[in-house]
Amino acid sequence: MTGSSGETQTILLTSHKGVDLHAASALRVMKERLAGGEQLENLLRCELHTYWGRPEGWDVARLLATGRYFNPNKHHFGVFAGPAAGADWFTDAEPGRQLPADWCGGVLDADLESRRDDGAALYADLLGGPVPDGCHPCDIVSFPLGETGPVLSGVVWRLIVRGGKSTARATGELLAVARQRKEGLLVNPHMASWFVVDQ
Repeated sequence: MTGSSGETQTILLTSHKGVDLHAASALRVMKERLAGGEQLENLLRCELHTYWGRPEGWDVARLLATGRYFNPNKHHFGVFAGPAAGADWFTDAEPGRQLPADWCGGVLDADLESRRDDGAALYADLLGGPVPDGCHPCDIVSFPLGETGPVLSGVVWRLIVRGGKSTARATGELLAVARQRKEGLLVNPHMASWFVVDQ
């Protein structure tokens, strides 16, 4: 996918093969101490690294071989060919903007071979797989304010909330964005911006 500047974006998402201690610790705090925490069923995350600045895109093998963002001993990965929203999806937008469900684009490569032809299924698997009955996901894409590239790193948090879509979004943002002492844990709005993925 090419953005308005003619630059192709390449996105690397990685998730832990074992227990993600960051997500497990945050889940416990959110359930026990935050407003809305009783509605939270689970919390999962992917690390996000997006690269742009080359019209031809970035070489997947090179991204994986650097070792800085991907460790094959502890990560699953998916590499995507730029977001459907364009390469400048993270700039000049109000926090809380909605991204389309296919925001990260088509699959270039993945270690989950059965998912190499299905971007939506790969994205879901990296974020914990199927959502339990009676729940709905709220995905929060967070990243530092003021970043201009050529590499943008952030986190995709999946909050699995009991209830439907509207409940999930409201509860997800309440739990994610830190605005008061008992409200939010994952995103400091003074240091980071965030978008919500439309599921």
